[in-house]
Amino acid sequence: MPFRASSKLIRTPTLIIAICGGAASYGAYRWHSHPSETAHLNPTTFTPYTLVAKQPVSSTSSIFTLRPPGGRSSPPRAAAAAEAPQSHSCIWSVQVKQPQLQIARSYTPLPSHSSGSGNGDGDGGDIRLLIRREARGEVSGYLHRLPLRATLEVRGPAEELHVPEAVADVLVLAGGTGIAPALQVADVLSRRSGARCTILWASRRREECVGGGRRVSQGLVSGWRSLFGLEENVVAEEEEVCCADKGVIVQELEALKKKAEGRLQVKYFVDEEKTYIRPACIREHLKHSQSAQGVQEGGQKLILVSGPDGFIEHWAGKKVWVGGQEAQGPLGGVLRELDLKDWRVWKL
Repeated sequence: MPFRASSKLIRTPTLIIAICGGAASYGAYRWHSHPSETAHLNPTTFTPYTLVAKQPVSSTSSIFTLRPPGGRSSPPRAAAAAEAPQSHSCIWSVQVKQPQLQIARSYTPLPSHSSGSGNGDGDGGDIRLLIRREARGEVSGYLHRLPLRATLEVRGPAEELHVPEAVADVLVLAGGTGIAPALQVADVLSRRSGARCTILWASRRREECVGGGRRVSQGLVSGWRSLFGLEENVVAEEEEVCCADKGVIVQELEALKKKAEGRLQVKYFVDEEKTYIRPACIREHLKHSQSAQGVQEGGQKLILVSGPDGFIEHWAGKKVWVGGQEAQGPLGGVLRELDLKDWRVWKL
């Protein structure tokens, strides 16, 4: 009789432990394979987000607006703050998974508060990604085929660069969708006093940056004047492009320019119009940086390069892989040949 009682006492805790262990294992499996609907963005596991808007920017790129589970919550920047206290000065990215191939691609979100697109709702937790559909891009192709209300798996944030508080001048060389990190940089610096930012944005086609810069109008009268040798009296009229005629990203940049109150400058270059970023553009910026008014003295100076791999390699050299992680690698490309003096270069 005592033996039976002892035996029952032994079996009961064992049964409880087995049940609890099984429940824990199943919960772990469900967490990793099917993230909870109440999960928050985190850098370890993928969280399900809903595609709530897809706004065309050009024939090959769109802005994807992703909403967290349960509707709007704390903004992604707040999640980043949990990882890095200085994240309000971070350039950060997230990874989006292609579930069939089990691969992920990193994208830099657009500033959540930027106006002009009609897609954000302030710092409501939505993530907006500028994504180009690449011809052989497994992830970008998958994303562009998704319908609205589709579920995407997102992981992050990952800190790409901490913008020093003492930075005084930032020059960004952006190629194509590399304008997204440039927008984040401009957003960070617009909230500071005395820091200046200049963005040189190179696009393949004008459709990607419609309304960028100024429009030069040359009418029929100007043509007749030049025909009679009066071209020295002809001055091409430069007109501000109407806001309604500006592309989505250009409107985002214009909104940040207003917020920065004269400390943000953007120059546009378009391949199909035979305008390119040239070394002379960099030299000119370096030359005038010292004499610029309103820039804090003694501050750090950064040149950031963002865009496709070929663009980054051309200007600053290749990134390298060290211990399974992507690293900056030595400075190369065009910038290596320039006298950068105290300017620091960072590849995004």
